[in-house]
Amino acid sequence: MIDTRSQDPFGPFVVRIDPWAVEYGSETPTDFQADPDDGAAVDPFVEHDIGAWAPLVPPPVDPPEQLAIVDGVRRMEARLVITDQGQLLHGLLGAYGVGVVHCRNGLATFGEEVRGRVIIFGSGQKPPGPVTISPGLVYEPRSTAEQDSDAPLRELHREMRTVEEQFARQLAANVNTLVLADGPLNIGDPTAGRVVGFVKRLFKLYLASEQLPILRALPRGGRTPVFFIRSAGRFSRYSWFTRIAKRMAVESDFTGIVRLEVADGVGIDEAIRLADMTTSIVPRFVPSRSRDPRAPQNLVPIGALEQHLRHGLGDARLIHRRLATLLARSL
Repeated sequence: MIDTRSQDPFGPFVVRIDPWAVEYGSETPTDFQADPDDGAAVDPFVEHDIGAWAPLVPPPVDPPEQLAIVDGVRRMEARLVITDQGQLLHGLLGAYGVGVVHCRNGLATFGEEVRGRVIIFGSGQKPPGPVTISPGLVYEPRSTAEQDSDAPLRELHREMRTVEEQFARQLAANVNTLVLADGPLNIGDPTAGRVVGFVKRLFKLYLASEQLPILRALPRGGRTPVFFIRSAGRFSRYSWFTRIAKRMAVESDFTGIVRLEVADGVGIDEAIRLADMTTSIVPRFVPSRSRDPRAPQNLVPIGALEQHLRHGLGDARLIHRRLATLLARSL
């Protein structure tokens, strides 16, 4: 570990803080990369043929013996502008937390969690070693080959998602566990238990225009037939939409609709079983609109876990001030 009292922790790099608040993005923002599923091929008729496509309302079922809900949060604590022998680089100081809520016998409890702190440089460069901002605040060095201003943020997100995957795999080693992972599924190979991706923001609908009226007509507790997504950018999945809450008359037809997905390795019969199970149990976790601004899609355990994990990351303003103090010493 570098002793910041006697040595510049950034080595040959000149590091400064981007003055814009992190929530506003960089002064030179760029869009994230295109969705790797842009070229996906969809087969909507793996459960029912074209004439039988209609909303499905499965009967109520008991939850699995163990339900584990996994989520992660990430936070950019400072954007960095780095100079290396006249070359301008982008970087960041960031943190993430990943954890799980265990739901058993009508009770929900926080489980294991992991936190990480990283300092990321772009353009293939890397800090010379861990950077200690203050006792207990140690940032591990990372690098991304990409050069644009949002590349370090993408790298932070990738690291968080990798830890989420490891978490989900560990939990799914138990054959009696159903893991509900917030966000697109990132496990494509078999696990003993089942891992289902829970996608609450509908950036991509996948279905053709002929199926959209059925999607819009879903009742609360109803789902679409399972369909198959064959992807060049990701592994293939079975997927389905379900409406987890009623919409108000003034709201979009897609209010309360989420998409779930499971790796194709489970097979169509198991995918249908999981579609029925999740359609039955997920609406039980819907928050009230007064409780969560992202209701109804942000389930109560997910919202509580996010708040718990963010609290564990500490005070971002204090961290920012300590970074500024560290940089001032190197002037």
